[in-house]
Amino acid sequence: MKKYTLIILFAASLFFIFQGCKKNDTPPDNNITMDDMVVPDGFLFETTHDVPMTINMPSSVDFTDLRSRFDVYSSDPLEGGKLIYSGSFNENGVYTGSIKLPITLTEITVVTIAGTVIVPVPTSSFKEDGVIINFGDDYGYLPPDTIEPTSKSNQISEYQINNQKAFSTANLIGNGDFATDDFGTIYYWSSPHAIDSKWYFTQYRNSMEQYNDDGNYLVRTPFTQPGNNYVGGVSQMIAASPGDVITLSADIKSVGNNNRLYSWIYLIPVNANGNALAYYNLRYYNPTGTWTNKLLTATMPSGTVEVNVLLWANDYTANSSVYFDNVVVTGPVTDSDGDGVDDDDDDYPNDATRAFNVYYPNETDFGTFAFEDLWPGKGDYDFNDLILDYQFKSVLNSNNGLVEFYTDYSVRAIGATLINGFAFAIPGDPTNVSSVTGTTITQSYLNINANGTEQDQPNTVIFLFDNAFNMIGSSGSSFINTVQANEYVVPVTYQLHVVFTDPVTNSGAAPYNPFIVVDETRGKEIHLPGEAPTALADPLLFGEFADDSDPEIGKYYQTANNLPWAIDLPVKFDYPVEQVQIINAYNHFQAWGESGGDTYDDWYENTSGYRNDENIYTPPQ
Repeated sequence: MKKYTLIILFAASLFFIFQGCKKNDTPPDNNITMDDMVVPDGFLFETTHDVPMTINMPSSVDFTDLRSRFDVYSSDPLEGGKLIYSGSFNENGVYTGSIKLPITLTEITVVTIAGTVIVPVPTSSFKEDGVIINFGDDYGYLPPDTIEPTSKSNQISEYQINNQKAFSTANLIGNGDFATDDFGTIYYWSSPHAIDSKWYFTQYRNSMEQYNDDGNYLVRTPFTQPGNNYVGGVSQMIAASPGDVITLSADIKSVGNNNRLYSWIYLIPVNANGNALAYYNLRYYNPTGTWTNKLLTATMPSGTVEVNVLLWANDYTANSSVYFDNVVVTGPVTDSDGDGVDDDDDDYPNDATRAFNVYYPNETDFGTFAFEDLWPGKGDYDFNDLILDYQFKSVLNSNNGLVEFYTDYSVRAIGATLINGFAFAIPGDPTNVSSVTGTTITQSYLNINANGTEQDQPNTVIFLFDNAFNMIGSSGSSFINTVQANEYVVPVTYQLHVVFTDPVTNSGAAPYNPFIVVDETRGKEIHLPGEAPTALADPLLFGEFADDSDPEIGKYYQTANNLPWAIDLPVKFDYPVEQVQIINAYNHFQAWGESGGDTYDDWYENTSGYRNDENIYTPPQ
């Protein structure tokens, strides 16, 4: 083990009634203090919020047995968006739940087998019903010859991308890029044609054509003359069976006058007699001059033996054309473990008890808990008495039940002398926990059950450690990585692993209810503002000294002017140096708090003018 020289600084004459983080530096001469803040009642210094989300899949997909996956990203994953959440739909093709998001995030990208949408995130002060996505709003179910071009709405097109998610790598269609000049002809879309990986142009009212668009081959409608119009398409047959989930995507754009141009992509299942069984379609009205990908998904009905993949257009405008390219058809679903999730979407394709990995804050980043440890006495508000970085990976089954979770965690700084422990309080029966590994319990003030949960708790309480100094340095040290002149201690990352006996559906959301126990005194818990204590907290401490908790109204761990003893950030937080109040390290913390979160909700970002760098701890390079 690497040994570090630990520099211990004491303030010889300083004595607190509540022994705690004995600070060793002289505070900066600054007239602005946290005590000057006037924080509105009810503001909990939250940097994240739980956003309700409802996703309704199109009725063209049968979810009786299918548990198709959706993914939520911080932005378009094709442009570096980070995975935030994954889940599945119920037997009605509906997901209803909530996801925890940074308040700074103004939109999310939701990826499903029915397409991809970018949707705005409601603000923390105006949530209404949260995020509601109706993927079937622009689906149609009528054949081309009966559709009224103006009858279909396109309610979610404002945010729709519809880029194809690679649920399957094999393309069932032939010549999807139209590069091969081998096309047949049929009179109308319903005219018989073989399953031969070949496209057939309809001759009903003129014909589409292959076109070389500056080296890129595609098919297009003919340029119509004034007084004429074009109605028709190009079709290819593929084999299919009842219950197959088939997806069709195609790139579409227009050239020339794009007024009164109607384009559709179709999946038309056909029975052994050649009769159409359904007409699943998606319309793109007045396509723009930029390529846009459209995606259609449907479950093939009983009697299906083949599917007509049809690109259709009505062109009523002179000197214009509709272009189609890059057709991809995928399916059917392959589900090796029988849990209803396609192997390509299943993070555990051979384990029916597990399906999705869900991350918090996201797939790659860590969040930070920052604590003051003098409660119920007033702290010095540098929020560095304990700095703990964390990242959750929760494992869900195909019904969105929590099977297990992993927490990677690291004590990055200890600006204190007290021996503090750290735990999560999680809703749910502690006897449903099968095992807990990755904890460090060395002191005698905790009583732990054989399954790794704390004794005498009605809910699940799991301690990661009981002595923060053991996780970063030596129990004989203090003020680790908070004084710039002191030797830097490299933090160590550990992993907590919690396994449940039965999947849990009411466990809440990571990071749950984090708290510290101060100075080996089990009853002295410090939680995030507004979070309830556990059953073992000492109720006599509420309302003492600086604390203004009032359990009757649900107010916990805030002062009379609503200041907290802990904050949670969805990023790796750059914390203040020793004995510098956070208000003097971050220029907009005061405005954020006093506005109740309405302004500067990104106060912690490294944005020009947001920070006083000399007051923020910087690890050596």
